[in-house]
Amino acid sequence: MKKKITSIIVAAFALILSGCTGNTQSSSIAPSTPSTTSEVSSNPSSDTSTSATSSNTSTSTTTSSSTVISSSSSSTTSSSYIPSGDTKWNINISLRGAEFRNALQKIMAGKKTKIISYSECLGVGAKAAAYPNANSSTFVPFYHDSTLITTTSDCNREHTWPNSRGSGESGPGADPFIIRPTLKSENSDRSNYFYGTRGKSNKEWDPASCGFEAARGESARVILYAATMYYKSHGFSLSNNPQDATSLKTMGTLSNLLAWNTAYAPTPIEIQVNNYLSNNGYGRNPFVDHPEYASYIWNNNGLIGGEIPPSEDDFKNGLNIESSLSNLDGKEYVIASSDSTSSFSYFAMDNEAKSDKLSYYIKPIACSVNSDKTKLIANDGATLKHYKFIKQSDGSYYIQNKENNKYLFGYIEGTYYDIGLGSTPVSGGSLSWNITASNKGFTMKNASNVYLEYYNGSFCGYKNAPGVPIYLYH
Repeated sequence: MKKKITSIIVAAFALILSGCTGNTQSSSIAPSTPSTTSEVSSNPSSDTSTSATSSNTSTSTTTSSSTVISSSSSSTTSSSYIPSGDTKWNINISLRGAEFRNALQKIMAGKKTKIISYSECLGVGAKAAAYPNANSSTFVPFYHDSTLITTTSDCNREHTWPNSRGSGESGPGADPFIIRPTLKSENSDRSNYFYGTRGKSNKEWDPASCGFEAARGESARVILYAATMYYKSHGFSLSNNPQDATSLKTMGTLSNLLAWNTAYAPTPIEIQVNNYLSNNGYGRNPFVDHPEYASYIWNNNGLIGGEIPPSEDDFKNGLNIESSLSNLDGKEYVIASSDSTSSFSYFAMDNEAKSDKLSYYIKPIACSVNSDKTKLIANDGATLKHYKFIKQSDGSYYIQNKENNKYLFGYIEGTYYDIGLGSTPVSGGSLSWNITASNKGFTMKNASNVYLEYYNGSFCGYKNAPGVPIYLYH
């Protein structure tokens, strides 16, 4: 009798277990947040990472339309689309600051083989964030997780790096990592504010305000991507000051971005988007694969070690001469001139402090021009200085030295017409330059009617209209 009762109990218990298992296998759940920031090698000398999937994933089975992830911790099957991607970043991880950023940017640019238009970004972004599977017409909009899915009719194109802060509608403004499908109301609410928690009155907007806290980490890694991919071509940089003029092309708030990148692990949807875009030729975000790379480039105060002058390798093929005023905005150039006493003798700008003033004379250093006078080439041991031209709303320009981020200004003091470098001008000087172009080059005059002129072996301020054109090389 005891044996019979025991058998009945065992059979009933087995039936209950069978029913529970069957229900779990047939359900579809949203992907869970990985327990680590990314699945990377623990060997500090390694320069590659493994496939960036959730840390509790052990095996995967690929079908023709999606990748099904089988968890080792349960028999639950997820229907989320997380394909494998090119997660290798062969980079010298002993580099820091500008050197690491430069090396990483070159690898990032090499992974980008396809360019699309701004208008195409909405469709590509929807496919990248498709949910619940790769063939879905619904997707997860930016700033949300899979508890909210939508269609393109509910969304528009969000410039995560704002349009007014330099992304435009080409280059970064047509990059599907930066232009993300976002609910229309949230896109409007964010405006062009920095990411932060101090509110819109302080020009900061919190990605977590949409109800998904981990969106802070996703947003941070998008901005880190943009600041690395486009620092050269578009002058992007990170800042802790949300009050920055939009013309400076900065984003942040840097300290928040770095904290969020560390605190919030890459999400399954974020990993999915990275893999989809990578697999389809749009490049790859290294900070999703390796969040720790951010700490190799920036600390809370800015770029580690500050900006560094361009290397000799940057000039081994020379610099192309610029002739169009419309191309100056946000680009970096070397400023040069032909000496009136020696036809087509070219010089690059360097700065040398004067002993009795706060300003600087700008002196030429060794370089030469090629035979058709279209390229400036650095001589052995010479370092050409890059200057960035930042267009103001009134059409004038600020000229910023990229080595120390100071601005070129001019002022009049008595009979002296000087050119200086500084965060603010002295003696009533002006940072704003009016630039005009002609077939002889460019003329640059500031609000104090000081021209940038090459005279007697140095670039200096001059009140009379310059007789020698200024050349810009990029």
